Amino acid sequence: MKIKIASRSSKLALKQVQEFVKISNISDYELLNITTEGDKLSSEGSILFDKANFVTDIEINLLNDTADLAVHSAKDMPAKDTEGLEHLFFIESSERRLSDLIIFKNNEKFKTDMILGTSSLRRKMQAKFHLNAENVISLNGNIDTRLRKLNDGMYDCIVLAEAGLYRLDYLLKSNNYFKLNHITCSGQGVLAVQWKKGSKIGELINSSIVNKSIVELNNQIELEKELLRKLDANCNSAISLHASNRILKGEIYGLENFISFSGTNIEQILKDIDQKGGLKLLHEHN
Repeated sequence: MKIKIASRSSKLALKQVQEFVKISNISDYELLNITTEGDKLSSEGSILFDKANFVTDIEINLLNDTADLAVHSAKDMPAKDTEGLEHLFFIESSERRLSDLIIFKNNEKFKTDMILGTSSLRRKMQAKFHLNAENVISLNGNIDTRLRKLNDGMYDCIVLAEAGLYRLDYLLKSNNYFKLNHITCSGQGVLAVQWKKGSKIGELINSSIVNKSIVELNNQIELEKELLRKLDANCNSAISLHASNRILKGEIYGLENFISFSGTNIEQILKDIDQKGGLKLLHEHN
């Protein structure tokens, strides 16, 4: 049976499909390239839109049986699950690359007055609070476009996810870069495969790629998503979040201040966030 796989059409998205079919041993498949609303908005230069726009158009193809499964970046998946669909989070290697990298043109080193490019609100706030960056400018486009803008001199440095660069085998030999120690967003460095509930494809996926580490990975990200739902937040919010060994750690960034939180009990974490003024900070960007 030829399996129809839906995906965005970017170079990175197609590489992620290749990684999925490799680890799931799927050889007979047809690729459905979907230009999502998020892709259209991004190409128009917009940065203020819900990242669910990268997912919704693909999910429609699953729900109407045009596609059998879809592959996404986990960080694009909304905190609230779509009714009628199931998903599994996975990584293509034993190492999860969840860091951000700050990348410079040539061999420059970071200075606070550099023009720093990023499209992510979280990254903008982390650059402000953790790097003391004074000139943080919006940057959109795919990875190739962002690197070209850097090397053309439009920016002095840019922030990108390590995972995407690794998947595309961009070794950045012509650029100086270093890994940031900041907590990143929920699901960074992780992929997601999605299918229609009740489909036999789910059995195939679970039998081919699920193991102990994948189960633990899914437990961690579902814990992150539960907190995001209770905060009415998502991957666009000014929040960093990571779960490991049932411990949730993160930060919430306001316009002029940020708070940190950590814990194992979500209700206690919510109380801690509220007491520290985190809920107010979270909504300062609205």
